[in-house]
Amino acid sequence: MQKSTVKIFISHPTPHHKKQAKFLELVNEFLSELELAPMNLGINQWSNKNPMEPIKKMMQQCKGAMIIGLGRSHDFIGLFKDSEEYIHQHRSSPWIQIEAGMAYMAGLPMLILKEDIVLKEGILDNISEYSVSEFNLKKCQNGLSQEIKSLILQWSQSIAQ
Repeated sequence: MQKSTVKIFISHPTPHHKKQAKFLELVNEFLSELELAPMNLGINQWSNKNPMEPIKKMMQQCKGAMIIGLGRSHDFIGLFKDSEEYIHQHRSSPWIQIEAGMAYMAGLPMLILKEDIVLKEGILDNISEYSVSEFNLKKCQNGLSQEIKSLILQWSQSIAQ
């Protein structure tokens, strides 16, 4: 008898270094153990004319959404609101913000994970009903922490109902 898997939408930037790729590999392995099948748009399904339509269709097949804020860009120095200087801010992809909003509108339960160096803004800030759980990418190279596993497990149980 074949096990049934639950489809979930997973939003994250395309990894740009080995540590990010390893973390996503570990997340996908753990999701598989929980019989969850992560889906995301990928390069082959992208539409320049209407990029949100394929995301919407994919989310309609899913029971939950996992948002992973990995560092995508690094500002060495800048100004916030033209007055407050900052240095060394890491940001994630704007697409995770869009996809999180779409998941919210679709009524999908969300789990939000954020690399600890990434700026707390938008969905990655703890100002919504969803809590944001931080992780240290370097500490997750040999395996996901028990805390991350527990969060994923708890979230997976909420979407299996």
